Amino acid sequence: MNDMSEQEREHHAREILNNPLFTALMTKMEQEAINRAVNAQLTDNQAQQAALAEVRAVRSFRQNCEFILRNKPPSKAAPA
Repeated sequence: MNDMSEQEREHHAREILNNPLFTALMTKMEQEAINRAVNAQLTDNQAQQAALAEVRAVRSFRQNCEFILRNKPPSKAAPA
């Protein structure tokens, strides 16, 4: 990721978050993982943990994209 400029990262993060297919897929993946965690046998901790890890991964990816858009470094003032 270091070979991209801040502007390129911001551009691609915005493209990802504004893509309706991406949004639909990530929402579906998150919901299915939540359902697997909720519907896993109470004694199947491994299945619950795996499903919840997937939810955390989906949310983390979204949050990383949002972070790129929110936390831009201040632009440098033009030289006087």
